[in-house]
Amino acid sequence: MKRTIRKLPLLLVLTLALSLTSPAALGLEVRGNYTEGMAAATDGSAWGYVNASGTVAIPIRFEEASDFSLGVARAKEDGKYGLLRQDGLWLLEPLYDSLTAVDCGVYIARRDGVWELLTVVPVPGADGASHQLYTGASSIAVEQGAAGNEIVISWTDKDSARISLSSLPRTLSSLGVPFAAFSLRSGRTAAFSDVSGKDWFDLWVDLAYNLGLMEGPGDGTFMPYSTLTVGEALKMAAVLDSAYAGRPFTSGGDPWYANAVNYCLTYGIITDATFDSYTRPITRAELALVFSATSPVQEADDINDAGRVASSIPDVAGGDFAASSIYALYAKGIVSGSDKQLTFRPEAVITRSEVAAMAARIARPEQRILLWPANNSSTYYHAAGIQLAASTFS
Repeated sequence: MKRTIRKLPLLLVLTLALSLTSPAALGLEVRGNYTEGMAAATDGSAWGYVNASGTVAIPIRFEEASDFSLGVARAKEDGKYGLLRQDGLWLLEPLYDSLTAVDCGVYIARRDGVWELLTVVPVPGADGASHQLYTGASSIAVEQGAAGNEIVISWTDKDSARISLSSLPRTLSSLGVPFAAFSLRSGRTAAFSDVSGKDWFDLWVDLAYNLGLMEGPGDGTFMPYSTLTVGEALKMAAVLDSAYAGRPFTSGGDPWYANAVNYCLTYGIITDATFDSYTRPITRAELALVFSATSPVQEADDINDAGRVASSIPDVAGGDFAASSIYALYAKGIVSGSDKQLTFRPEAVITRSEVAAMAARIARPEQRILLWPANNSSTYYHAAGIQLAASTFS
């Protein structure tokens, strides 16, 4: 399916105009539930998405549009299904006659009579291209097996393959799927009394909770506006690093953050001189220093030009404390700043909701931020091995 970049300027102008007008004034009806800050809306003939303020976030252009869940939504365009991010970029291009979620970011798809097993984070091949899990099958279905539900992939010319759903995370890891250590599980959902479907951070809280990176204090709340302490930050760093690198870590100790501190010291995430206290709030620059030293960040690809990052952040100069760590998080698409100017606010404290966004993007590369998407080419650009359309709205 060819996408025409010449349409982009007009559609961007139209999108901006729509964003300044309420759905009711545009004759739109919000029919979907607000989940992760977005809701599906229709003008009676096509579908799109509005944000929590009721403004159009993704243009009304789809034949079908599902609610967002764990950062993605299934949409149908030109008779084909694809998978959207919340910025309107396709994670899976609309190429499929059917697209059904299984678990752990895996989908069963049918394309021109052939079945494929897809993942939202494709496997980078030795040829430099991205590859999917299984293609060219005569059928793919989830069936009851001896050890529980299994994905059964069948071909006409070779034996079937079976993947147990309970072993799916291990299978994805063995197949070389990037960041398979952080597998999203469909049965794990958050329901915090102080986080609503209209909150901008609902997406990030859902992801961080689903991945086991963050929880609430145990009273049914998440405390999204509370600040993060140094000890809490080190615990998160230890969880991220240990899961990715396959190293043992058990939280706790005396005091409660002792094991996290020891882990971070052992694996060079911090030194004895890094912090003067583990109970005070951590600053944004200090958190950048900690997170950038973890294995999943160290091994993540740059998806934004590092030189342009260094020259674009208005409040972080090259010789500043943790500058290289801050630049790395921007270059890898883990942070984008607090405004359109990419302002970082290095000396400010950071809230739990903001940390949830950072942690989720570290764990899930398909949610990382392209600061300067190409808009003058009909080709594709690649982020962490993921093929995304160069034009959001073409």
